[in-house]
Amino acid sequence: MPNKADLGLRIKTMRTSRDITQAELARAIGKSPSAITMYESGRREPDFETLEALADVFNVPMIAFLSDDLPEGLVPMRLVSCRRVPLIGSVAAGEPILADESIDLYIDGPAKADYALRVQGDSMNPTYLDGDVVYIRQVPDVPDGTVGVALIDDSACLKHIYHIQNGLLLTSDNPAYPPMQKTWPECDTIRILGVVVGYTRIYKEGRA
Repeated sequence: MPNKADLGLRIKTMRTSRDITQAELARAIGKSPSAITMYESGRREPDFETLEALADVFNVPMIAFLSDDLPEGLVPMRLVSCRRVPLIGSVAAGEPILADESIDLYIDGPAKADYALRVQGDSMNPTYLDGDVVYIRQVPDVPDGTVGVALIDDSACLKHIYHIQNGLLLTSDNPAYPPMQKTWPECDTIRILGVVVGYTRIYKEGRA
């Protein structure tokens, strides 16, 4: 069985992906909201009967809580409330690339997502790798520091987004890539397209 912290993360991820509040979950399983808080923070471990109740509410098998062979911090897509979303092309993790808005296919993604993009480049390593699929919720703005997709002229990039005077500051997770400042005097279009709400990665032998 996973440790209390990992188990708490799984409970929280399944709850938030379904837009269920702690109070609603507490009522559904006959517990107090403070008990849910303690489960999710790893300060208390739910007993077997509580896990059974959680599995019923989330409509997942008990193995979702009992298996300890998941990578840290990751949750299988089968445990997340999903919807079909279009995979509409690629987004650069590096210098911006031409935004490809053609629909490649429809795939399963988090219920909060509006569409998906495939990552190209390594500037967001180790958070997002080349070939990952990121799921985007379409929003017109994001808080500073949020990982999102910005459209610069006719190019899209995946970055931490910060607001600056007359434009955006775009930063990477890979220290080899310096921040990019994009302002209205040098660009015709500067627009935030959305925020990352999840991602999937195919694990291959020899790849971390």
